[in-house]
Amino acid sequence: MNIPRRTTLFAMLVIALLLAACGGAGGGGGGGGVESDLPDTAKATSEDAEGTTFPLRAGRYRLSYRAPGCEDVEVTIATVDGAFTYSDQPRAFTSFVNDMIDGEYTVAVTSDCDEWTINLNEF
Repeated sequence: MNIPRRTTLFAMLVIALLLAACGGAGGGGGGGGVESDLPDTAKATSEDAEGTTFPLRAGRYRLSYRAPGCEDVEVTIATVDGAFTYSDQPRAFTSFVNDMIDGEYTVAVTSDCDEWTINLNEF
């Protein structure tokens, strides 16, 4: 069987373009990246032991809290390695925490509040 040289070059070009579009022969093309299998929610309360950690995946989170009889609530959320820290006095019972990274987090109300609950849900 005699295949013209021009057809062979064209076929090689098409294969090369397909491989490049799929991310090469090494596998795993471009796409949106790998989803973390860490949880996307956490619930911390004043009853949790100090230093309790909560695994969370990267993302934007809705923070809601409840602290009956407590004014000027200050919430602190931090990775155990210190790579991410959020500390603020939310103006409402619901606010947002942006740009959280994959990791183990401690979550606490650092004001002098006896009873509190904090919910984090990826938004």
